[in-house]
Amino acid sequence: MKLRTILTTLIIAMILAFGFLPTTTGQTRKQLSVVIDTDSTRADEAQAIAHNLRAIGVSADVRIWEWNALKERIQAGERQMYLTAWGSAYFDPFDIIVPKFYSGDRGNYSGYSNARFDAALDRALRAVDNDARREAYFDAQQILYDDAPAIFGYSLMEVEAARSDVLNWQPSMDSRVNLHDVGLARGDTIVVGLYADKILTLDPAAYRDRPTETVIRNMFDALVTRTWDGKVVPEIAEAWKAVSDTEYLFRIRRGIKFHNGDLLDADDVVFTFDRVLREGAMGGRTSPRKGLLGPVEKVEKVDQYTVRFVLSSPFPVLPQALVHFQIVPRKYVERVGDEAFARKPVGCGPFKYVEGQFDDKIVMERFDDYYGGSPSIPPVGPARVKRAIFRMMPDPTVRVAAVKTGEVHIIQSVPSHMAAALVRDKNIQVKSVEGTRVYMVEMNCRRPPFDDPRVRRAMNYAVDWDAILRTVYAGNATRLATAFLPSGFGFNQSIVPYKYDPARAKALLAEAGYSTK
Repeated sequence: MKLRTILTTLIIAMILAFGFLPTTTGQTRKQLSVVIDTDSTRADEAQAIAHNLRAIGVSADVRIWEWNALKERIQAGERQMYLTAWGSAYFDPFDIIVPKFYSGDRGNYSGYSNARFDAALDRALRAVDNDARREAYFDAQQILYDDAPAIFGYSLMEVEAARSDVLNWQPSMDSRVNLHDVGLARGDTIVVGLYADKILTLDPAAYRDRPTETVIRNMFDALVTRTWDGKVVPEIAEAWKAVSDTEYLFRIRRGIKFHNGDLLDADDVVFTFDRVLREGAMGGRTSPRKGLLGPVEKVEKVDQYTVRFVLSSPFPVLPQALVHFQIVPRKYVERVGDEAFARKPVGCGPFKYVEGQFDDKIVMERFDDYYGGSPSIPPVGPARVKRAIFRMMPDPTVRVAAVKTGEVHIIQSVPSHMAAALVRDKNIQVKSVEGTRVYMVEMNCRRPPFDDPRVRRAMNYAVDWDAILRTVYAGNATRLATAFLPSGFGFNQSIVPYKYDPARAKALLAEAGYSTK
């Protein structure tokens, strides 16, 4: 009896001191504890995930952050498990999968690294033949699925709403609000409620942010643009062709005016891309958009209305990339400087800048000498309204109330639980389109417990995403097997998402040496 009492005392002491439980083999099993970090917009989702993890014996808590503060800690490698989202600028894995999971890339906050995965992506990015690219992306998806560096989640439908008197309005898959095409049955000023507390700049070379891009693309045009459903069509460029795998020629439309009256030509196009590609070209700073151009080495003038893109290796998504690079006026930027240009921009888009504050609103007015925009996206000609205002409205409740009262005409990012009520309002039109953003839970793969793929796979089996998407997002989402999007090139629909399987999750945790009680 005395020996049994001593052993019992030792076991209790071990549990209290270390959270260890002895096994029959003499090993110890650790109690797995996690903190799930998120911002307030996904708090309900985080709580549901924590509930699922507790059901398999994991001690799970949720911590709510202000997003920018959390992002700093994530980027510093200090957080363990956190809810993130990453949007694609292209309809290709290049802009989600590479930055998020390629070893050491700019968005790879989790520290995930796999040489086989990197090699598969390298093959995809170098390949010109679509079948070879697709095969390489299929390989990358399978590796990502097996390694599970994140709890793979879902993509959401982009739900937006507008007043019933807003004409020719359609949400875009890339979240852009294109006001050139939109009219009003009554009035001549259209107001948009953005889902942001601020934009970052009005300089097309100085940001990596979707709300900022929405505002900028109403004042600036690019060589090419996209239809609402993702097709690349000419804009400033009349046409383009691939001379070889690493050389493209773009022919520029004649007669395009900037807002200050200057005529646009090849010198402006070359200057625009030099600001992005050349180190320190923006008053000593390097453009944060440089990585979006992949292997583009230089852009050079062929004649007054033709430019050549020279690449170091094949880049089949170049036309998609160029949607996101708006052309700026060389003479004006050189005369006023980068800082002044960002405060008082001059573009060649359908609206010209009037006034505003980045954290309040941006006011624009119609540019009557506009060349008309892409001939592939009617109506062609000047904008249909005289004035456009973008207001910062980060709170969805405020946005929804504003569109209902008529304070704004269009709002972005309507939460699923609010959309149903808006649909019943005869004064409101609600539309949705497939989104290009991946929502997931990232895990810090640099250190225990998530340096072990068995633990990462266990987390995927543990989360009941179907229930979460049904209750939190009203079914307005698509489950994902990896971070590859169904709307992107090379998506392998035969890889199915991890099913909800707590028993399998427990078995993997036990195999990795963790308690499941």
